[in-house]
Amino acid sequence: MELAAADGKWCDVGHIFETFVFGEILKSYYNDGIVRPPIYYYRDKEKREIDLVIKQGEILYPIEIKASSDPKKEMVKSFDVLDKIPGKKRGSGAIVCLAKERLPLMEDVWMVPAGMI
Repeated sequence: MELAAADGKWCDVGHIFETFVFGEILKSYYNDGIVRPPIYYYRDKEKREIDLVIKQGEILYPIEIKASSDPKKEMVKSFDVLDKIPGKKRGSGAIVCLAKERLPLMEDVWMVPAGMI
């Protein structure tokens, strides 16, 4: 999705939405007194990406951020790369999106409305 700015240039709403969601998640850690939150970005040499990975102990929770109200299963296809990291286990994942309510997308992946973060 794109928007036209006042100067006529186009702006990718997806990047703005990602920045907003990341900021809200980061802020929630800061508000809890955690100044070095265990959140990461994943990208490998095959260019598979995961917007956020939250690490809790040996469990990695993958999160995609999409400015969509109807996310698709293929949006989380990179989550399985976490299964190959030695000594780590993949936890349930999420797509933070513009859906109206929290619903399962797959057995271990939830659609999470941005308003819930």
